[in-house]
Amino acid sequence: MHTDLSPETTSKRTLWHAVLVALATGLAYLPFALTVPILPGYVTGTLHGGPAEVGAVVGGYAITALLCRPLFGALLNRIGARKLTVAGTVVITLATVSYPLAGSIPALIGLRLVMGIGMGAMLAATMVWPVQLVAKDRQSWALGLGGTVVYVALGMGAPLGTLLDHALSTTTVFVIAGLAALLAVPIACVVPEVRVPPKSADDAPAPARAILGTALPSGALAFAAFGFAAVASFSVAVLNSRGIAGGAAVVTGYSLTIVLLRLSSGWIRWEPTRPGPLASLFVVEAVGVVLIGLADGLWLAVLGGVLVGVGMWQIYPMLGLFVVRSVSERQRATALSTFGACFTVGIAAGSGMLGLIAAAVGYRVMFFVCAACIGLGLFLGVTAARVARIG
Repeated sequence: MHTDLSPETTSKRTLWHAVLVALATGLAYLPFALTVPILPGYVTGTLHGGPAEVGAVVGGYAITALLCRPLFGALLNRIGARKLTVAGTVVITLATVSYPLAGSIPALIGLRLVMGIGMGAMLAATMVWPVQLVAKDRQSWALGLGGTVVYVALGMGAPLGTLLDHALSTTTVFVIAGLAALLAVPIACVVPEVRVPPKSADDAPAPARAILGTALPSGALAFAAFGFAAVASFSVAVLNSRGIAGGAAVVTGYSLTIVLLRLSSGWIRWEPTRPGPLASLFVVEAVGVVLIGLADGLWLAVLGGVLVGVGMWQIYPMLGLFVVRSVSERQRATALSTFGACFTVGIAAGSGMLGLIAAAVGYRVMFFVCAACIGLGLFLGVTAARVARIG
């Protein structure tokens, strides 16, 4: 089924369709969320690996997911969001339920790479699909919707996976996790798709505007993702180094802040599309990172995590909105898939670079460098806002 929507307003029925796509995203993400806490023990125990092997297995999926996502975005207009979502979900399921069959670490890494292909296809479709469904009045909301559900799936799935691993065998958890993703398939089959009009020279933006309108927000997002990398990878470590327990609360504070603010976005209709308000979000994120680096107690670090969450709450959807408004409808899927992949690039590059800096000069300097990188994101983001000229 296809649908054509008004370019100005979004109906309540369409809003529910967008929510259903987000729900499908969360369900298809469950194999990752449920297995991420038990894979390290499986690698070191059953497969007799070490820390390096754990890192290769847990993070291996990101390589193919990152490389494939823009390619699948380019295919989206040809095969449709529904087929891409279903195909990606099936690949995720097959790879996950096959984990117990991997008798070696290289075989398990291979399955994780296959899972990454499925993740790349699924996310390329489900992150663009809601934006295609809604009209202009709800595009920023739709851009943040999928990420919110992923945070919820990860926040609930990781502890649930641990509980299941204690109650059942690890093999059983792998099978349950893989099959759980298939719950996304019937949802994808009932949500309407959107017809993308044929390519028209009249409504296509100038090539320079389309390139800048994608490259600038993507670069800004990559630098903003350094803040998430600092919170997720180093907040616990820096507090442990200072003898402060409970560092996981910083990550929780960050995640809960984003989820709660985005869930309330139906009532908070603030879209910081102008350079000044957008810059304030980067500043808030940078201040949060600095507070974590300076914290001599848990509560100050948690406050820092919350501030990073406040910044990231709107940075992602606003920068994505600039991409949407800078390209034609036919270019949208490829541009948004590339934009989304840059968040992963920022996390990977940020974690690696910040880790090297921490090892060389300590955590305090590392967090200040991270704040400076967010400042580079601010510059690119403000430039992107001026190019897009929204609001």
